[in-house]
Amino acid sequence: MDETDKTPEEVIADYKEQQRLKGQKRLKIVIGVVVGLVVLSFIGNLTDNGTSSSSVTPAVTTTTPVYDDSWIPTGFNGYTEDDSIAWRWATKSEVDCTYSSGACWSIVLVAKEGCPSSLYGEVNIFDKNDVQISYTNDSVASVQPMQKVKLTFDTLDDSAQTANLSKLSCY
Repeated sequence: MDETDKTPEEVIADYKEQQRLKGQKRLKIVIGVVVGLVVLSFIGNLTDNGTSSSSVTPAVTTTTPVYDDSWIPTGFNGYTEDDSIAWRWATKSEVDCTYSSGACWSIVLVAKEGCPSSLYGEVNIFDKNDVQISYTNDSVASVQPMQKVKLTFDTLDDSAQTANLSKLSCY
């Protein structure tokens, strides 16, 4: 039957049927796209949770912490394990070895925010061959912000020659 042989009602009915079929086709496409996105999202979640069998290694980004040395007084060194502590070896006139028969060393410290409970320090002790033979420690009670503090490290070991700072802790 030719389009010209159809009644106006038949032409309208054919047009409506074509529109209905187009609507169904569009709906199937939309449903297919939504199902595809859901599947991709599910696969992405599996990969993010580490359950994927993919051999691709995710990129690792590391950030280096910023060390704030703007507050450190002239002549002092920043303490790398805690950027709120600065220190320096005491001068000969600042060192007072009262009870050691071996050797002693002193350091002068400053804590940026202070230490409410105590300030603790350790040094490793070496003989003339640079062999570590011992350690010693010292501490002081609470320290005010930016207050200078002296810790003295004594040893009774006659073979002690040098020392190096091994630990500082602000509590």
